[in-house]
This record gives sequence, structure tokens and C-alpha cells, in this order.
Amino acid sequence: MIPVEEAEQIIKTHWSNTKHEVIALESCAGRILAQSIHADRDYPPINRVMMDGIAISKQAYDHGLRKFIIVGMATAGTAPLNLENIETCIEVTTGCPLPDGADLVIPYEELSIHQGVAEIIIDQHRKAQDCVHPQGSDCRLGEVIIPSGTRLKGIHLGILASFGYTKVLVEKSPKIKVIATGDELIPIDQNPQPYQLRRSNVYALRASLLSYGYSDVEIDHIPDIPELILSHYQQNQQTYDLLIYSGGVSKGKRDYLPQIWQDTGVIPYIQGVRQKPGKPMWFGIDHQSNTIILGLPGNPISALVCLHRYLLNRSKSYGSLQKIITFEPDLTYFVPVKINAKHELMPIMPQNSGDFVALVDSDGFVELPQNKKQFTPQEQFSFYPWY
Repeated sequence: MIPVEEAEQIIKTHWSNTKHEVIALESCAGRILAQSIHADRDYPPINRVMMDGIAISKQAYDHGLRKFIIVGMATAGTAPLNLENIETCIEVTTGCPLPDGADLVIPYEELSIHQGVAEIIIDQHRKAQDCVHPQGSDCRLGEVIIPSGTRLKGIHLGILASFGYTKVLVEKSPKIKVIATGDELIPIDQNPQPYQLRRSNVYALRASLLSYGYSDVEIDHIPDIPELILSHYQQNQQTYDLLIYSGGVSKGKRDYLPQIWQDTGVIPYIQGVRQKPGKPMWFGIDHQSNTIILGLPGNPISALVCLHRYLLNRSKSYGSLQKIITFEPDLTYFVPVKINAKHELMPIMPQNSGDFVALVDSDGFVELPQNKKQFTPQEQFSFYPWY
């Protein structure tokens, strides 16, 4: 078995989606960005007024002037006006350009206006640029705002639209099949005997892939019969970019998949990882058909953790545990957690990796490193969300 970090690097090296396509902005939510997005100008592109009121010269205010003759009105969507006389003011609306010659905005709530004269009725210390959103304070022309590899969400589409992107280069969704294995598995619309299980893993794995922007995902099932496994693989290897198997990859006498893959020419790169859950995870490549093979354990928690840890999460966040966890084995430990109101990670301890019901209230899982035995709330650990 290899460490988690080595497994991660192997998959990153070999599962780099190099196929791209250009799609319309309105269709790219959930897709993976394949280009860096640069600001097309300063943002904001002007000194932008943030409150309705009057624009004046701070020099006049510092000299004690509190009454100003109103000489104009600036509104959003118009070119900047010019404040020529510091003893005058220009009325301004939220979003309009700060008039040239002005560097201070006084909100209407702090004014009394009578017969074309605005009087400041709240005398207080004021700074230049009060109630002003300075030009370029959000970002500068040419600055990278959304890096390549980002999974696009609603906020990203708003930025893209602001920058004038009508079309976006994204990773082309690979063709994926998720395959359940096992004689005990039956279709979900059938009533199982006590020794049978409905095929639930493939639905959870497919939904996870879809939620991360992989749009072309099918599901399938094969029993634990070597001839059928071989035939199924040979029928699918040319059609799919990625085949994900659930079950059949451990060391049991009926775990036929790894040997069949290698007999057909698949090169194994991962054959077990020092982690719990998910030790039997398998990863290989059929270089003749350029097909990626990901073999996941059959236990639901193991399968979901491996898929999210190695394939779906391109970035991670950090959080602190709500209570101490002790774990003795020399393995990386993945623990389902729920995030509370304080953004602390509350561990959820399943009875075993088949206890998928325990995940109902979880938000994701935390990764506890291999080289420790006790993990405390004072530390920060990597957190991976389910979504």
C-alpha cells in the first residue's frame, strides 16, 4: 500500500482531462474552467459613489465650510461631472462616478437641504474617499480573478458576465460509466431477500459526479462471474474515458477485477492505499484504449470518500474538530463530519464503512494524517465537502 499523498499525486498525474470545449456562458454552471479569467479593466473602473448624498472637496470641509450651493446632479450611467468650485457641491446617487474635483461624499441622512443649499448637520471627523468605492480597489486590469481548474458556480458566472465573457473554455466532460459489482446486488425496484442488497452505490457515485460538473455518466451492474466481467470490460473499454467500479477490488477469492484488468493489459498504478476507509482502492490505465480504471471498495462510505478525495475535490478547506479523536492504526483516517454554526467539524462515527445511514446529516469528511494518534480541537485539518 502507498500513502494518501502518493496516491493523490498519481491520480493527478494521470487523470488530467486535456479535452476542452467552448460553450456559452449560460451553460457553464458546474463545469470545470479550462482557462484563467483576467479582469478586462480596473474594478470598479471609476471612483464609484456608494451613498446617495452630495460630493464635496475634503479641503473645503477641513477649512470649516459646512454649507454648499448645489450646482448639479450626478447619476449612475453618466460620465463624471466636474466640481469646479470647492465652495459648491454636486448631488450624487449610488453607483455614479465621483465628480472630478470632489473626494468626499456626505450622505443625505447627515444633511439639511433648503433652497438649493446643502448644509452638513453632523459635524465629525471625515476621511477622503468616505462613501466612495475607489477605482481598482477590487482588482486591476489583467489580474487573474478565476484560475483555470475552478468549478464554476453562480458567483463565477456573474464575474464572467461582468468581464464580457459570452463564451468560456471548459473541460469537456469525459464519458464515464459507474459499475456496481456483486451477486448480492439487485435492481432498486425489487424487494430484496435478507441476503440481498439494492444497487445503491452507483446512484450515490453518479449523483456526486453530476454535482461536480461531470455530465456524461451512466450506471451498470455485473455479477461476480469472471467471464462476464471480462466480456463487459472488453465491450466498454473503447467507449468510455473512465470506468469506475464499486466492489470486487479487495483480496477476497471472488474479487476478480484486478487480475482481469491486468490480464487485458491495464497497467496498475495504485493497488491499495494506507487509509481508512478505502484501503483496497485500485487505479490503473489501459494505455491501448486510453481508458482510466478506478476500482473503489464496495462499502458505501469507502466508495464515496475515495471518489471525493481523489477525483472530485480539486481544492480543500480547513477546519477544527469539535472534540478529540483518537485513532491508533498507522493509517490516514477519513471521518465524516457535520459543520456546526461556529464552523467547527462535529465528527460522525459510523459503526463501519457499510453504515451509510450514518452519513445522512454529514456535510463531508475530515482527513486526519497518518503520523499521529490523537487529534485535538486546537489543530486545523483538511475538510472535503460532499458537494
